[in-house]
Amino acid sequence: MREIFTAFALLWVIGIALLMESVHLSMSMGAFVAGVMLADSEFRHEIEVDIAPFKGLLLGLFFIAVGMSIDFEVLAREPVRVAGLVVALVGIKTIAQWFLASRFDVPSAQRGYFAILLSQGGEFAFVVLAASLAARVVDQRLSSLVTLVVALSMVSTPLLLLLQRRFSRFGGDDGLETATERKA
Repeated sequence: MREIFTAFALLWVIGIALLMESVHLSMSMGAFVAGVMLADSEFRHEIEVDIAPFKGLLLGLFFIAVGMSIDFEVLAREPVRVAGLVVALVGIKTIAQWFLASRFDVPSAQRGYFAILLSQGGEFAFVVLAASLAARVVDQRLSSLVTLVVALSMVSTPLLLLLQRRFSRFGGDDGLETATERKA
């Protein structure tokens, strides 16, 4: 019966995605809502195990689709504007996360890591942009700009983490040692 259970969960997601599409909302938004509903069920763990092989595949397809939709001509036409928006997005989110880290009692040695790790734009921005573009709330030019800025903010996060780690070594402990380093 495990296969039927997996098929039902996938059909549930597809059905809600199609329902959202029928009311002119994003299918991605429908899939998200279906996932939230399934996550609240008592069968959450079984569903998570059964769908795990599909998760990586679908996530990969999602990012391939996003990557194919990026208009790099925007970067060529307006590099200063794009760079400024990326710096503003990452900078504002880093500062906000830094203050939230202290509010949530994140150890001070890990606050920089925490703030940078969460400084990027999220994948849900792509879903919201697609829905707003379909509803004609934003035009294609603005959607292309925001998509590029969010994608570049995601690319910047690992680079910023490398810089943070390198500079934290000069100041002492970066608070990110592994379990084997702690034992030694």
